[in-house]
Amino acid sequence: MKVRTDILRLAKELHTWVGICAGILLFICFFAGGLSMFQHDLSKWATPPQQSLNTVEFHQYNDLVSQVQQRHPEAQKSFQINLNSKEFHYAPIQWQPAQSQAHDDHAFDTDQSAMLATLKPDGTLQVEQENLSKLGWLIEQLHETAGIPGMLGHHTLGVYVMGVVSVLYFLALMTGLIILLPTLVKDYFAIRQGKNKKRFWLDAHNVIGITSLPFHILISVTVIVFAFHDLFYDGLGQLVSKGKPLFERPAAVQIADPVPQLDVEKILLKVQQQAQGYEVSSVSFNNLDQPAKASARVSLYSPDQMLRGDNFDVMFFNPYQPAPYSTANLNTQSSGLDQLIRSMFSLHFGNYGGDFTRWLYLALGLGGAFLFYSGNILWIESRVKRQKNPNLAPPTQRKDVQFVANLTIGACLGTVFGIFMSMLIGRWAYVLSPELHSINAWFMYIYYTIFIFSLMLSFVLGGARALPTLLLSIVIVLLLMPLTSTIALLLPEIGLWSSSSSLWWVDVFAILFAGLFFRFYRQAQARVQSAEVGSLWSVAQNK
Repeated sequence: MKVRTDILRLAKELHTWVGICAGILLFICFFAGGLSMFQHDLSKWATPPQQSLNTVEFHQYNDLVSQVQQRHPEAQKSFQINLNSKEFHYAPIQWQPAQSQAHDDHAFDTDQSAMLATLKPDGTLQVEQENLSKLGWLIEQLHETAGIPGMLGHHTLGVYVMGVVSVLYFLALMTGLIILLPTLVKDYFAIRQGKNKKRFWLDAHNVIGITSLPFHILISVTVIVFAFHDLFYDGLGQLVSKGKPLFERPAAVQIADPVPQLDVEKILLKVQQQAQGYEVSSVSFNNLDQPAKASARVSLYSPDQMLRGDNFDVMFFNPYQPAPYSTANLNTQSSGLDQLIRSMFSLHFGNYGGDFTRWLYLALGLGGAFLFYSGNILWIESRVKRQKNPNLAPPTQRKDVQFVANLTIGACLGTVFGIFMSMLIGRWAYVLSPELHSINAWFMYIYYTIFIFSLMLSFVLGGARALPTLLLSIVIVLLLMPLTSTIALLLPEIGLWSSSSSLWWVDVFAILFAGLFFRFYRQAQARVQSAEVGSLWSVAQNK
């Protein structure tokens, strides 16, 4: 297919500069996004077993709720029960103490004020204050915000920034497609290795970009919607509803009994009858002291359905109502328009098709991270000055090329290093500090410390020196993860714990990733040793 020369030139300019401006932030989001497919598993992997309370049988929930409400009156107003929830795996019931401050679900919870409870084998109540690892939540926040701190309204600032970045991202995808059209068939699977590093990075960039193009278009469009949906709804409200809210709150339900009794087990049975094909993950009860305004929010999961939430569909109803519960929010009951909207959410979250889709999205996320990293490296390689005549003085590299190289290596590898270091410290934190109340603050400080350190290292030493150093550091941290599990098996008395039987794969993948990054390290070392004096990748250039 032929494309006009002027259009091709413009597309190349746009693709280059849009990619450079957005590439590093997109790398962070995609690397963390791939890992976030298993965010709740990683949180469980990093939580000591003794901090998870025993589960209870279905027929014990009413007794559990009754005992909690008798001893903790604040739970008479609101609480949450957890059944088969990946996120809330640690206790069958939880609630907020009376003095606790309202927590913003969009922010990273380092306060850990929730109360947890279960029944002991003898039927008596066991109550503990929340003290859990939210490692997966940190990874999810990096996925949503690229690590940009701060709040703007009721959303994190990073969400809005990534909305703008995704507009550039979509533009980069379209211009990249235009650039490839003339040679698409010939160059699609051609990855040419050799002395021409620019050609290798270009081929790898093109193969991954074209292969995963539908996925990237979907992600870019849905992120824009996620970031600016409030503005979209407000605009639609002005046009369609004359300024009135698009979604009206449901009217209060009339409850005949002035002092109704809450029967949790009966509610669960009723939900299971009406939402066949789903399993109940958790139920949040609120305003129970005002029967007419009381509400229940049921989170349900099915691997066979497109889900509206990241890992759940929802039902809303008054828990005291005798009438059948509304199933309008379930995928099985959705209208055509709602099915379209739901599919956009579900395709972004990868919450359909069970574990196969999660592993596929992990691969696509990591592949996307490589796409953006390779794009920056390609830009750098295209502008590196090479010594053509050995009798002349070594070339001086452009400052902007050195800056982008240092920034790319420091930020991208700093993200990887920071996440893996947080995972490792999560296993050792309670050994180093047995009385630690909340490890979540540690996760945040560790990540940002490592990230900033990696950036500083890259700019102080230069990308050529920092690249193998950071890669080797990542390898060491990854190998220490399965070593930690081995030590936990041999010396359980020191306070470590081994991975549970369902999470052994985390240690296995740590070993596989260590092997991959060690290969990257060897390649980086070889390039430094073979680089000509004056090259961007020469150590002599960066002394």
